[in-house]
Amino acid sequence: MTIIYLDIETAPTEDADTIAAIRAGIRPPANYKKPETVAAWHETEGEAAALEAIGRTALDGAAGQVIAIGLARDDDAPPLVLTRTTDQAEAELLRRFFEVVQDWTAAGAVTSAEGRTIWPDAPYFIAHNAAFDLGFLWRRCIVHGLRPPFPLPGPNARAGREYGCSMMAWAGYRERISLQALCRALALPDPKAEGNGSQAWQWWKAGDLERVATYCAGDVEAVRGIWHRLAPMLGGVAA
Repeated sequence: MTIIYLDIETAPTEDADTIAAIRAGIRPPANYKKPETVAAWHETEGEAAALEAIGRTALDGAAGQVIAIGLARDDDAPPLVLTRTTDQAEAELLRRFFEVVQDWTAAGAVTSAEGRTIWPDAPYFIAHNAAFDLGFLWRRCIVHGLRPPFPLPGPNARAGREYGCSMMAWAGYRERISLQALCRALALPDPKAEGNGSQAWQWWKAGDLERVATYCAGDVEAVRGIWHRLAPMLGGVAA
């Protein structure tokens, strides 16, 4: 098993059809009944509501997009961050992600005597709120018709068995804690000192890929630092 710490940065959709569908679905509050009141709402607040709805697609693997993927091994080497420019295809970024993970692991599948597919050195991804990061990547692979050359945990994967989650390992299944708050509790460097995830796509749009990469690498380092602190209490990799 190869442990890989992971973080992704995402951005809202830029697909014209998706944006048009979102705009067409914008509605005023239900208590707005009169045509003139509805028209006034669209005039004064409709555009802001549409932009907010479009912005939320950055959290939706069906519509949003991946702009950076940060990876680190279970050692002291600095994280590797893969980024793409605004004119590069998302699918190409995903393929680069496949290549790095495959290079870091003996990820080839073998067939057992019983005919089962076995992955001798499948990657074990660890992230904060890992269900989001891994689920987003899994969905974007499906959107682009890509199949990773290694097991990539999807929405039905089991935390602790198929991947690790620093948030869940600390807070449990029903609670949440932000990466920043957990770093604060453990006296680890603040990964959000220079910005937050909602700003990453703005930096990306402005072409500041170095800033995106630095921010993403900080999150990966934070996850690795947290996991090393948690590991002695977890009794092994899975948690």
